[in-house]
Amino acid sequence: MIPCSYEIHTSKCDTYSMDRPHFHDDIEIMLCISGEGVFFIGSDVYQLARGQLFLIGSSVLHRSVADDVYRGRVFHITSGMLSELSTAQSDFAARSACSSLHTVLTEEETSRLEEMFETLSRDSESGFGGDLQQTIAVMELLLFCFRRFEAQEEQKTAARSELEPIVPILTYIQGHLSEPISTREIADQFFMDKYYLCHQFRKCTGFSLMEYLIKCRVLQARALLRQGKRVQEVGETVGFRSNEYFIRTFKKITGTSPKQYAKLYSETDQKHQHDLMVFEGKDGRTARLEKIVR
Repeated sequence: MIPCSYEIHTSKCDTYSMDRPHFHDDIEIMLCISGEGVFFIGSDVYQLARGQLFLIGSSVLHRSVADDVYRGRVFHITSGMLSELSTAQSDFAARSACSSLHTVLTEEETSRLEEMFETLSRDSESGFGGDLQQTIAVMELLLFCFRRFEAQEEQKTAARSELEPIVPILTYIQGHLSEPISTREIADQFFMDKYYLCHQFRKCTGFSLMEYLIKCRVLQARALLRQGKRVQEVGETVGFRSNEYFIRTFKKITGTSPKQYAKLYSETDQKHQHDLMVFEGKDGRTARLEKIVR
């Protein structure tokens, strides 16, 4: 059977509104269900309102600024999981390779998608077929969202994102992660003063240039480790100058060593189904439940 792993939660302005952009290696689908605000994705900016549906690609900087009644439903899934669920005719992975997708749902569509989120937030039935029913629910949500992304081209606003001046730099970094990049080399590449580059980069992203570079390398390393690559090979591939430095940096950022991280995604573990769901508690905090179906 197809292993089905995902994460789902409710976002609120007091717990998820961000004062600086962030990024992650999963694919994110976000539905705004109430409130108003602004959503920055890469070099684009959108107005937040009920019915706005977004897909944010892997490693894409994004952040939201919303009012106190903002609520959103958020679905996370790995690109590898999307590939497993894709077909030649319905290639979720290829469509999610875009930095972002956006569409506006009708009230009827919004309510229907909310119901799908609620279904996925519940634990799967323990009886025969319960695991398959949960996988079907994931497929229904993906089909619903991607069909609407297909039906409506990305809507670009006239507003210019504050990230736009450094988008070429972000793209350059993503394309040269395996190389020994320095701040001076990047500054020279874009004919910029090194100190001005560092100032602008931190102003736009909230990260120092080297901090962003290292985090991107670790994100790529995680993807390679999940593919079964050897730790030393992964460190070299993503541009770390030594295996010891790679292991130390990886553990500092992720909280676990590369070897321990890879073990979580070993062949044995891949034979099982992992459903990771995040539920909002009464105090506004989140609680995680991981269920393994053998």
